[in-house]
Amino acid sequence: MRRAISILLTVVTVIFTGCSNSRQIETASIIKNVSVDRRGGQVVYTFYRLTSAQKPWGIDVPADSFEQACALAGEKFIPNLSLAKLELLMLSEDVYEQVMQDDVDYISTQASFSPIAYVTICDDGAIDRIKETNRTQTLIEEQLILIKKNNPSVNINYLSIFNNFAREGEESFTVPYISSEKELKVSEFKIDREKMKKFSK
Repeated sequence: MRRAISILLTVVTVIFTGCSNSRQIETASIIKNVSVDRRGGQVVYTFYRLTSAQKPWGIDVPADSFEQACALAGEKFIPNLSLAKLELLMLSEDVYEQVMQDDVDYISTQASFSPIAYVTICDDGAIDRIKETNRTQTLIEEQLILIKKNNPSVNINYLSIFNNFAREGEESFTVPYISSEKELKVSEFKIDREKMKKFSK
């Protein structure tokens, strides 16, 4: 009888251990948000994995574009990389002119991306805040929804930003800007199409 119970407990332990490892493998490759800033003169994309921990788990990938960063991340840093649940792309004010249009163009060609993924420009302090706690992303998303509700002309997701870059006739459009003085705050930021064309590949 004892032997039968021991065997049963061993089997149950193995089964549950397998499930736990399987879950970790599945979530280890799911990216929830990406921030982009400049460090040491180089553009760095930080991929934050989906995690139940309070502190975000990010991987820095130096690259010239989001497309290149995704390829490098999948090959070297994050096997089985998945961006299907990407909710937020944060571009530092220092790099947005260089990467925004090309990165949004790239995202628009990827069927696996969510069409409502938010895109915002931010200061360096907001980039630092997103690294501290997962709660920061929730706060930013709440602010983005609020500014869109108060001003429908602000473009908060990559699809609307892509459409505005493609639209002819208008010189500029607005996107959100997250500042971190004292507290996270969202305001409007004007994008000059002609100025951005100089940086687009």
